[in-house]
Amino acid sequence: MVTLYPEKLLNIISIDSMEDRLVEMFKKYGASGYTILRARGEGSSGLQADISGFDANILVKVIVPLENLEVLLESIERKINKGYHLTVFVSDVEVITPEKFSKPLR
Repeated sequence: MVTLYPEKLLNIISIDSMEDRLVEMFKKYGASGYTILRARGEGSSGLQADISGFDANILVKVIVPLENLEVLLESIERKINKGYHLTVFVSDVEVITPEKFSKPLR
């Protein structure tokens, strides 16, 4: 039987102009990698369809150990409090290779 290890999956929906700031934050606070996808949909801000190609939405996915999650969420909360529009949700996930997602904080 395969052994699974618990981790946290951090999902962030934002505009693509935030990408560099988010990536910098991930690296600073111990994320070993991330995945970024184009996103479109409709919610409290209305329809987001990337019609103009400017400030399209992105979905960022980052798997982090529980011990790195709080510092990342605090950094995200500071950005939200400064007026950045970020939708954030966290999920429990299980991985086969936990060492792939562990990186010491800088």
